[in-house]
Amino acid sequence: MRGFLGLLCLLWSVPGSFASWGDISRPFQRCLSGCWKNNCTGRALERFTQQQAGYMVILGWSCKEECKYGCMWRTVEQIQTDPWAVVPQFYGKWPFVRVLGIQEPASVLFSILNGLGHVVMIGVFRRKVPSHAKMYSVVHWLALISINAWFWSAIFHTRDFPWTEKMDYFCATSLVVFQLFMWFTRFGGFKESAMFGALLAAVFSCHVYYLGFVKFDYGYNMMANVAVGQLNAFCWLGFAFKNVRQRRYMWKCIATILSINLLLLLELGDFPPIWWTFDAHSLWHAGTAPVVPLWYSFLIDESLYLLREAEEKDV
Repeated sequence: MRGFLGLLCLLWSVPGSFASWGDISRPFQRCLSGCWKNNCTGRALERFTQQQAGYMVILGWSCKEECKYGCMWRTVEQIQTDPWAVVPQFYGKWPFVRVLGIQEPASVLFSILNGLGHVVMIGVFRRKVPSHAKMYSVVHWLALISINAWFWSAIFHTRDFPWTEKMDYFCATSLVVFQLFMWFTRFGGFKESAMFGALLAAVFSCHVYYLGFVKFDYGYNMMANVAVGQLNAFCWLGFAFKNVRQRRYMWKCIATILSINLLLLLELGDFPPIWWTFDAHSLWHAGTAPVVPLWYSFLIDESLYLLREAEEKDV
């Protein structure tokens, strides 16, 4: 359930454009300067271009990027000769061992698993819920927006560029906003939901325009996502606790939101990658994957309940 709380998206990214003490350290800068001079000019650059694997070219690993990667590990090895040394970050990120050119392989894998979870569960939803059920369409939109968000999460963790970072942020925010819209459609009629949806779409468009074309402000993005995310959580939890005695399946809604909040502790307790692969963020991605079926199970139960309720009124 990516995007359920605003904190989810804002905690994803320590901005890659920010300097960290690893990349401004003297050993790293000295290594980088020498590497660029010896390997990224003249005939040395021509040899590099000729020998580089095709998939590395596609993923944008230029000669200078390769120097950054190599010097990062040389700096880490040098720093670790001191038993009291702390593993540094470089350009706002922990050092990761890349796999086939993928910068953060664990986060990519778990992002794909989350996306596949939505693909599978929307199929389950379609088999169990009739197409004339009230929430049928909105749940399909949820699945599409979720799959899109996890797709861009995988792209961003594959290679961190300014444009992949923006797409990851924007698509994550779209999920936060849509979850709030979905809560409203549970109670509102078509006209009211359309008006509320138009309002949210306008606010989201302004948010994207400001971040994309005016200023990519991490602090503002954080506050905006926190505000919408916490409102989101408050609305769904209030609804679930109010009805849990009459509808026992409401525990699934409560468990989903509380699980996501507990998983956020991983982000707050950030640590260097285990085996240079599994950091707190990737483990958070791993933790959200099992929550996806639980959330869809709740949506199936709620959709069937609303359908029975409507049928009883028509009798």
